[in-house]
Amino acid sequence: MGMEAPLRGLIDKRLSRGKIFGQLTWERTDLAPTQAFNQQLADWYVEKLGQVAAKHESLGPLTQGDLLRVPDLWGTQAENIDSAIEFILSETLTAALDQLVEARNREGQALARDLAERINLVEEYVGKIKALADSVPAAMRDKLTARVQELFGQAGYDPQRLAQEVAYMAERADITEECVRLIVHTKHFIDTLNSGEAAGRRLNFLMQEMNREANTIGSKSASSDISTYAVQLKEELERIREQVQNIE
Repeated sequence: MGMEAPLRGLIDKRLSRGKIFGQLTWERTDLAPTQAFNQQLADWYVEKLGQVAAKHESLGPLTQGDLLRVPDLWGTQAENIDSAIEFILSETLTAALDQLVEARNREGQALARDLAERINLVEEYVGKIKALADSVPAAMRDKLTARVQELFGQAGYDPQRLAQEVAYMAERADITEECVRLIVHTKHFIDTLNSGEAAGRRLNFLMQEMNREANTIGSKSASSDISTYAVQLKEELERIREQVQNIE
């Protein structure tokens, strides 16, 4: 029975992600014959053969046995059976898909609320990291100056050279761009989540971008406090990434 293609078409119209498995087992319980008699064709044969018999008297009259020997008058009921089964399967599958989509919508609404809360937490972590990062250059300068003075004394180093080194180190540790891009991604994430369209693939891509920025922040961290928040940030992003896999 060639039913797979139309049934697959019903599924593709309603679902864009995930896998659907189905198995059909059926058994005939009726005692109806498996052969069907084509009455319309039989009438045509009777009419035409009657005309031939009337024209050629030597052929004799048309009998029921003559009709029984015409193979085209008897056909299988398989096509009718297949059509009935396909109709039942289509109706059943449509009802099942209706229930699945409704359940997914309810689950999706709850999931969207949870993801929005987690994104807010991500933005809080980024805000704390950014605040700490703003104080990094001054802290690096004070720490390095104290260390150099301890080692060489006032006359043992060039303050201008020290300032240049501090500026270079601060530039390498600067995470402003990463924080800005991460916040942009979170805004885009929420907009996509609220778009009402199938967004699973796009959200998954955004998660990859956010993880990339978080990893860079962690690798460029210049303080233990920033490192701590960076770890918490990556942990929260991983929780979001796992949830995104459930979104169509």
